[in-house]
Amino acid sequence: MHRRSQLIDGLIDLLLEVVHRLATRSRRKVIQRIAADIGAVNGKERLLVEIAMAALDHPDGRIEDVIFPIAGAAKLRAVIDEHRAKGTLDARIQQTMRGSYASHYRRMLSPLLRALQFRSNNSVWHPILTALDQIVRYAASGRRVVTEDDIPSGIIPGKWRQAVIDEQGRVNVVSFELCVLTQLRDRVRAKEIWIEGADRYRNPDDDLPGGLCRAPRCLLCRSWAVT
Repeated sequence: MHRRSQLIDGLIDLLLEVVHRLATRSRRKVIQRIAADIGAVNGKERLLVEIAMAALDHPDGRIEDVIFPIAGAAKLRAVIDEHRAKGTLDARIQQTMRGSYASHYRRMLSPLLRALQFRSNNSVWHPILTALDQIVRYAASGRRVVTEDDIPSGIIPGKWRQAVIDEQGRVNVVSFELCVLTQLRDRVRAKEIWIEGADRYRNPDDDLPGGLCRAPRCLLCRSWAVT
C-alpha cells in the first residue's frame, strides 16, 4: 500500500509538472517573440512619431492630405493586420500551449486519467471532475464534435472562452482539455481536489484529528471544532 501511494504521488507530480511546464515554456516563447517583434518595429515607432507631428502641425487638415503622404493607406492597413494577427498575450500563450500539448503530451493524458481517481469534498469543484470523465470518454470514443451544451456549465473561465468555444458554440477539444488541466493543477495544489490511494495528495479530511468536527464551518475556525 505504501508503494502504491508513492506511485500515485509520482503520477500526480508528473501531471502537475507537465501542465506547469507547458504554461511557463509557452509564456517564455511568446515573450521572446514579442521582444523580437519590438526590435523589428523601429520603423513603425518613427512612423508613429511622424504621424503625430503631422497631426499636431495640421489639426484641421484632411487625413489624405496630412497622414497619407507620410504613411499610405496600404501601409497603415498592413500595420493593423499585423497587430490583429498577434492577438492578446493570453491568446498567444494558449495557442503555443495547444501546439506543444497536441504534439507531445496529449497521448499520455487519457491513460493517466484512467489510472487515477479524482475526488473533491466541495461540490463547487465537481464540474472539473465531470470534465475529466468527459475527456476520458471522448478519447475512448474518438468523439471530435463537441458543443458548449455537452460540457459542464461554468467550467470555462473568461480568458479561455475564446480559445475553447467558437462563435457557433463548438468546443475545441484540445483547448478544452488544456483549460481543464490548468484548473485541475490549481485545485490539487490547494487540496480542493484529492486522489484516492495517494499519500501527499490524499483526502485532506484524513489529516484532521479524530476528535474534531468536520463541518465546513469548523475548518474556518478550529476553536469551534470540539464535538
